[in-house]
Order: sequence, then structure tokens, then C-alpha cells
Amino acid sequence: MRSDSNDDETVGETVRTTLAGKLQGLLAKRDHMRFLDALEGQRNRDTVRRDAFLRALAGEGLCLIMTTKEPRERSLLERYAALFLDGVVQVPAEILERLANTLDLSPLRKAADDLHAQEATQPKLKGVSPNTISSSVSPTESVVHVRRVVQIMQMILGDAISSNTMGVLRSVFRSQQERTFLRALSLRFPGLLALPNYPLDQIVDLDKILDEKIDGDTRRYGRHCRLDAVLVIPDEGDPVAAFELDSGLHDLPDARRRDRMKDTLIGAVGLPFFRLRAEHPESMSVDEWYALLSDEVMPHLDPGPRIRCRQVAYRLIPV
Repeated sequence: MRSDSNDDETVGETVRTTLAGKLQGLLAKRDHMRFLDALEGQRNRDTVRRDAFLRALAGEGLCLIMTTKEPRERSLLERYAALFLDGVVQVPAEILERLANTLDLSPLRKAADDLHAQEATQPKLKGVSPNTISSSVSPTESVVHVRRVVQIMQMILGDAISSNTMGVLRSVFRSQQERTFLRALSLRFPGLLALPNYPLDQIVDLDKILDEKIDGDTRRYGRHCRLDAVLVIPDEGDPVAAFELDSGLHDLPDARRRDRMKDTLIGAVGLPFFRLRAEHPESMSVDEWYALLSDEVMPHLDPGPRIRCRQVAYRLIPV
């Protein structure tokens, strides 16, 4: 008999968790129609009525629709009102009063007045100045205990499993060469952060480059191009060096033109920029890339002056 009771509790918790995830997903998409449909099922309604979190989640939907500046459908508001009167929705008195005035329903007005009266009788925390605390008061009595309430909303837009099978999600690496190279880069420079396929305009302020050699086409290209890898200082985010992995495709006329524009932009800011080409890119191992970084990159890269705390630099350099 006890086993049956435990099974019922497990099933109930599963139903609650599934319903909570579904409601959160619909709320994230602001789909009030389906959100209300999920609440109005008799089984779901009983589950929500017994659970404070689900009641608050239902109230979050009402708060969102009442505070939006967009036109509100009266039918949706009436459905929220019916759910509140059925004990499914939990909202502050201010929101309930606004709903009552919009729908002109006396039962909601009475419920709002009752909520206002209830909120008025609840104790409120007040700040206490240290100078006003009597010496006769014990230290434990002068401590105000505050409970931090944190709301966490998980937003899942679409079915994560389906998005994987349909190929919507993809790796940040565009080739096996990029994956292997980034691994070697992280091992060779463990004190720095290696980032793959990073936007150029995230590390270069293109609007501040005054070089006359940079025309409009080059600037526009810079706002949309990416670098195969970037080394940055972890805590500060300052770039230390940029890398491009060339291949036979870079010998095509269009690719060479884009490479020249990228070289011009990086050269204008003085950031160390390395173009690396392997004879057989797909067969390069992490150890081979590591050796190449040690032999060809490290002698030309001096990260010492760049690896500093920005806060220390602010104290040393007049602002």
C-alpha cells in the first residue's frame, strides 16, 4: 500500500514538472492562447491549484498581458479572470485591480480589495539606522533577516531534440582543421583564452580607424567577416593575436580579395596577425600544430606587455 502511495507521488511530480516546463516555454513565447489552454484542462487545473509555484507562474502570464502596451484581447482577459476565481492564478492586488477595472467585474473588485487588505497587514522590512539602535538591544535582535527570492525562467523555443536532428544547431568549428588548431592553441598558450570563428568588429572598432587606405567596401566587409581564431586575455578580454587558416580555396580571386581587405584592417590596428597554411590541413595533428606555433608564431609574439590587469593599468596611466 505504501508502494502505491509512493508511485502516485512520483507520477504527480512528473506531471507537475512536465506542466511547469510547458508553461514556461509558452510564456517565453508570449503564447497566451496555448498557455491558457494548458491551464484550463481539469487535470492540469487541479495540479496548479495545489502548487504555489504553478499558481505564481499562471499569475506571471496575467502580469505580462496586463503590463504590455499592445492591445489586449478581452477574451483572453476573461479566461484569466475565470482561472483566478477558480483558484488557479496568483497575482498581486494591483494587477488584479487593473483586470477588474478592465472587465468591470464586481467579484474581481472584491477579491482585489481583499488582497489589498491582506497585503496591508503583512509585515514590511524597514531599514534601521545604526545610531537608532539602543545599547540595550541584543545583537541578535538588531539583525534583519532577509530572504532572497530568485525567479529562474527556462526558455526553450522549439523542441531541442528536433532541432538537433534537423541540423539547426551546428558546431562553432567549420572544419576538423579548426578544431585541431584551437586545441593546440589552447595548449600552447594556456594563460590566454582561444576563441574560434570570432567576429572582427568585436575586437576592432572599425569606426575609429582613420587609415586612408581603408575604403567603404573594406569597412563594410569588416563588419561581417570572422577570424578563424583569436587569442584574448581571459579576465580583460583584450585581443593579443589573430589567426587565419589558409587553404587552396584562398587562392581563388574572390577569396584573395577578401583576404587583402582583412589584412588591411588588422594591419591598421597593429594587432599581430598570423596566416598559417598546412600542406595537408585535414591530416594535421594537435602535436604538429603545437610545434608550428612554437617555431613560427612564438618568436614573433610577445604577449608579456599585453598580459596585465586593466585595473592596474588605469592606476598607472592618467585618464
